[in-house]
Amino acid sequence: MKDWESIAKASGVEIPAPELQRVSKTLAALEATFRPLVRNLEVSLEPAAVFQAEEDAGDDPGGR
Repeated sequence: MKDWESIAKASGVEIPAPELQRVSKTLAALEATFRPLVRNLEVSLEPAAVFQAEEDAGDDPGGR
């Protein structure tokens, strides 16, 4: 897993230590969740180049 705190510091991002720790934990949790899912993706799949939240939310009855 990535060391998000070190990445932020090396990038020059100025975030107070408590906030940086909170954000780092959130990013680590997201990475832990999505990393296994990414392994199952086929190399031939193309990423979604455009995401229109309003249009996509309309497909979901609970989206608004």
